[in-house]
Amino acid sequence: SLAEKLLEYLRSRNDLRILGPSIAENRAATIALQTDRDPVGISEALVDKKIMAGAGHFYAVRVLEGLNVPIDPGVLRLSFVHYTSQAEIDQLINALDQTL
Repeated sequence: SLAEKLLEYLRSRNDLRILGPSIAENRAATIALQTDRDPVGISEALVDKKIMAGAGHFYAVRVLEGLNVPIDPGVLRLSFVHYTSQAEIDQLINALDQTL
């Protein structure tokens, strides 16, 4: 349910591309996004809002090439699992809204 709330928000945006399934069912708890802005800059801005996010190719060069995603700068990666709360997803969505 936490991933679906985030994915619902991400699907509503037209300035990014969700890599992989856009619904939570059968999806891993790592979400990679191709953005129209530098993912490194976005991840750094999110850190200022107390959100940990990564940017780059994450050793998935062939996959990204196959998806027509430039290796440099790569993608923005958001990861969460059983230790993430609803409040943290809300904080992430709010931070993404302010940053993107």
